[in-house]
Amino acid sequence: MGESNTSGDEDLLLKEFFAEVSEVERDNEVIRILSCFKLNPFEFLKLPFDSSREDVKKQYRKLSLMVHPDKCKHPQAKEAFGALAKAQQQLLDQQERDYILSQVTAAKEELRAKRKKQLKKDTASKLKSLVDEGKSEQQYEQSEEFQQELKLKVRELLTEQEWRRRKMAMRISEEEGRLKKDEEEQKEMWKRKREHEEQWEGTREQRVSSWRDFMKSGKKSKKGELRPPKLKTEDPNKSYVQRPVKRG
Repeated sequence: MGESNTSGDEDLLLKEFFAEVSEVERDNEVIRILSCFKLNPFEFLKLPFDSSREDVKKQYRKLSLMVHPDKCKHPQAKEAFGALAKAQQQLLDQQERDYILSQVTAAKEELRAKRKKQLKKDTASKLKSLVDEGKSEQQYEQSEEFQQELKLKVRELLTEQEWRRRKMAMRISEEEGRLKKDEEEQKEMWKRKREHEEQWEGTREQRVSSWRDFMKSGKKSKKGELRPPKLKTEDPNKSYVQRPVKRG
């Protein structure tokens, strides 16, 4: 109950604060949101990768008040507001959040390997100097320089993964299309076969009747029908025609 009241008080304070925000500031925030890298919801909400779920909710409430279409006159305020809502939804969804953080982990590992390779080229005195100045690996990863490198590397990995996902989706779509085409061709073949069988069966009576007529009339000549003349031969036992022999 107390937590609910606290959240309500915060919202009231935020509304009062952003009521005084200038139109220019609101417009700039819309422009910032719409220029964000589309695949990284942390960028839309201006949050570091280690932000908690509560951080996500608080930041969403804050930024959504900045660009709310009822308060912001920018023509794309509604689009920016929707982008923030989608970013919050992604980061509150455990599966989506785990996927993005897995890419963050992979990006960190690549940057660490790259830095380790670079440091191997440095002299021992230079390494000692880095440590003496307090620039340990942990501190370096908290620096603005590292965070910017990490942001760009995460963009790169998310882009690669999205490209692979789209290629896989395209292959699946093509395969589904091929299977559907094969299925339709198979159906058409069976349809033609059934139609042929139906036509064949439909002419059965006609064929049977024609055969019976043929059997009845095949051995008997019809009245008035002309038959070919028999061949005359000198030898009736011969099956060929013997030409007449001229006698001197």
